[in-house]
Amino acid sequence: MLGLAGAVAGACCLIAMPAAAQDDAPNLVGTWKGGTQAVHIGPNPYRLPDGNNPTFGDSVIEFTYVIEKQQGTRFAGHTEGKFVETIIGALQPPAFNSGVFLDDDGTYQFTLRDENTMDLCYSHLYPTSKVVACYTLTRQP
Repeated sequence: MLGLAGAVAGACCLIAMPAAAQDDAPNLVGTWKGGTQAVHIGPNPYRLPDGNNPTFGDSVIEFTYVIEKQQGTRFAGHTEGKFVETIIGALQPPAFNSGVFLDDDGTYQFTLRDENTMDLCYSHLYPTSKVVACYTLTRQP
């Protein structure tokens, strides 16, 4: 019986570990800004195409992301600027220093360099348009 009680106690600790790990998730709430260049094919809201070939734009486009809410490893907010889009995302276990988020038309993979610096790559793939860009965001004071 003592062996069974120990096994049950151990299992309870293992079940509680994921919830405790989520408490260690970094707080992403705030305003994050950064600028990027991209390579794209076809039209998109921010860039005009150069025919049907890949276009390497020279202009840097600034982006602002406002993370308004976070529950554990999940977060939500919006973009600001020329277009306002809803964003939703999640931090990836077990270290919670990377993750994914979505806006209205694309996907972002990100890594937290520190509590105020986020490196990310954006992509979207449509039948008429493709975009990829990687850049750094900094949390605003």
